[in-house]
Amino acid sequence: MQRHDITWPNGELMACTFRVAYEAFRGSGKFKKDPKIEVNQASLSHAEYGGRVGIWRLMEMFERHGIKSSINLNGIAIEMWPDSVKALFDAGHELAAHQTTNNIHLPALSEDEERAEIRACTRMIEDCVGKRPVGWGSAGNLHTENTLKILAEEGYRYFGDPFDEDIPYVVNVAGRRMVIIPKLNYANDWRAWSGGLGTPSNYFQGFKESFDFLYQEALAGRPGYIDVITHAELGGRPNIAAAVDQMIRYVKQYGSQIWIATREEITDYMLGANLPADDYVPYR
Repeated sequence: MQRHDITWPNGELMACTFRVAYEAFRGSGKFKKDPKIEVNQASLSHAEYGGRVGIWRLMEMFERHGIKSSINLNGIAIEMWPDSVKALFDAGHELAAHQTTNNIHLPALSEDEERAEIRACTRMIEDCVGKRPVGWGSAGNLHTENTLKILAEEGYRYFGDPFDEDIPYVVNVAGRRMVIIPKLNYANDWRAWSGGLGTPSNYFQGFKESFDFLYQEALAGRPGYIDVITHAELGGRPNIAAAVDQMIRYVKQYGSQIWIATREEITDYMLGANLPADDYVPYR
């Protein structure tokens, strides 16, 4: 398969997305895990911070800087924190589907169960805000050889699980054209968190060095893409939120050279530009 190239809509050197994983759990979250505890109050309280505090801090930050983000949203986060979900939608942020809960892993499901999980999350988002999501990211990015086919059949337009490229690209699957927007870990607060010991300077520095490298490649003729990944329960805390604020300021100093977009906007552009498409083949 050939290497992909991209040209952004107004000749920008790079596109940049700011994303928030807004996740909710049943029984136990990501922290203080203990398989002997059926309902882990400590673990769930950590996740609760995302809906109670973190998402509001991030939303306020995006508003101050005048940017729109893509929110990877669990269905049960809507049940737990509906006011914040509606506020995100009303503020113009994109709501992308991120399963009903992060406790479910798609590879453990049959194809019919996987389709039911995708439909359940889709319905929960649509029932809350009146609009179907166009993008999907699986919990832990753990998808199956059927996931993209099911998403295409269910009307999705982009898929955010693969790690196989630097830039978005188009595929043909199940008779439809879909955009693959790769998962990039240049700036992922999960990696910077370090059990709560992570500092804003470490998180920001990793982003800056990656951005600067990609920017030099773009100046040399290869436009690029960079993605900032923040979890509401992590990046909404001051020791990580401060770095997100720095990243936004750093990107914005480049003005019109950088397209700050949602993933839905990138998808609209790429599908509207009639770009060449690969035939999707799951890995074996």
